[in-house]
Amino acid sequence: MAFSQLQTGETRFTGVNRGKTLFIQNPYDAETAQFCITEVRVNNRKLQLNYNFSAIKIDFKGVEVNAPVAIHIIHGDSCKPVIINPDAIAYHYSFAFKEISMNDSVLVWSSVGDQANGLYTLEYYDFGIWQTRDTIPTKGQFGGATYVHFPKLQEGPNKLRLKYTFASGDYLYSREIDFHYYEEPVTFTPKSSKTSLTLSRYASYEIYDAGNEMVMSGAGNTIDIRQLRRGDYIIYFDNKDPGVFTKE
Repeated sequence: MAFSQLQTGETRFTGVNRGKTLFIQNPYDAETAQFCITEVRVNNRKLQLNYNFSAIKIDFKGVEVNAPVAIHIIHGDSCKPVIINPDAIAYHYSFAFKEISMNDSVLVWSSVGDQANGLYTLEYYDFGIWQTRDTIPTKGQFGGATYVHFPKLQEGPNKLRLKYTFASGDYLYSREIDFHYYEEPVTFTPKSSKTSLTLSRYASYEIYDAGNEMVMSGAGNTIDIRQLRRGDYIIYFDNKDPGVFTKE
């Protein structure tokens, strides 16, 4: 568990949900005749609590076990809240996620304490359920390692997280990432060729002849068109971005 007092009236605690109820001491301020704490947020979500008690109870409803928690407490200037049972969010593992971010379509993260027999699982939030999308083996660099992964994304809003599983079966989650993704349209060259087309990026494609019959399909960065008859064709990339080319 980590602790920091950012400024007067605000205190933050960070840790991991251990599946236990957390209790926070809520001092009574005799000068104002009020209790100390006025607001508590967990992972940026404001909790609906009764603050007129000497102890505040947090059960982490909606937060999965082993997921990270960030507790933000707003309180009076002359008092300071105290966690009564810090073991409820204590971080007992040598492994930790340090950073995780999305840059365009690239997922980058770093960690310390990962082991050769561990495993990363990339999970996507889809229709209210976390689903496994990819698995990535660890580098086994206990002192620290950085990973770069190119996940398959859907256009529009995406939510993902990483799960690190120990050889023992225990696991920890990274923080969740919410972002919007929109692919760049696919372009190709040349517009007239005897042999092949070169795509601006990897994509799936479908090629139709003048009679609107599909004559080729596949995926890649280049397309071998030597088997096509001479004539004009329409090509679609990822079921969109239509273009026209001529087979010489």
